[in-house]
Amino acid sequence: MNQAQDAKQKLSRNYDRAAWFYETAARIYSTNQIRSSKRFQLKYIAPGVRVLYLGVGTGEDAIMAAEAGADVTCIDISHRMLDKIRDRMEQRNLTCQLICEDIFQWQPQQPYTVVAANYFLNVFRRQAMIEMLNRTARFVSPGGRYLIADVALPQGNALSRGFNLAYLKMAMASFWMMGLVPWHENYDYPAFFREAGLELEHVEYFRFAKRGPVLFQSIVAQRTGS
Repeated sequence: MNQAQDAKQKLSRNYDRAAWFYETAARIYSTNQIRSSKRFQLKYIAPGVRVLYLGVGTGEDAIMAAEAGADVTCIDISHRMLDKIRDRMEQRNLTCQLICEDIFQWQPQQPYTVVAANYFLNVFRRQAMIEMLNRTARFVSPGGRYLIADVALPQGNALSRGFNLAYLKMAMASFWMMGLVPWHENYDYPAFFREAGLELEHVEYFRFAKRGPVLFQSIVAQRTGS
């Protein structure tokens, strides 16, 4: 086994171990705003639309899309994360396609109307993030949408900006210690859209406990070209 394969297997095992608490911890930590940033995307997901969730985790966003009538596909490197989704879908009499693969290696047979990368691109260092964004943007059909729910860059007054940095870096440090993410800066995703063939359409912001500093965002981009 080469070094890259060993690293992927280790990452998969780390996410397998995190599957039981991953979503609950995120909900408590974010005062439910991570879930809200995902729920916002339902405005762009209609019944029958083909939607792909990248690095889906335990899939609360995929479940919401399936409940809205979308044709949902989920891909993740962790089989235990996908097992969680399967159980939750079955409990609700919902269906979806589950794929346990490395997204750098996987290729869809046909494009999707919507591709969602929710709290996924930030598990990569900068260059790998850019490569993943460029690669997965091509999974979207022309005119379709690429959705990103993720942490937001600091904004507002000095106190708000300081809270954003301290709060989000504390979370990154926790995930870094668990071997789930590398240490990196928070990304300005729209700055990379042109190279990926995407055009920014809208950004919705979400505040700590709904009233505090901006911490999370839901970005909507459209796939350009043919």
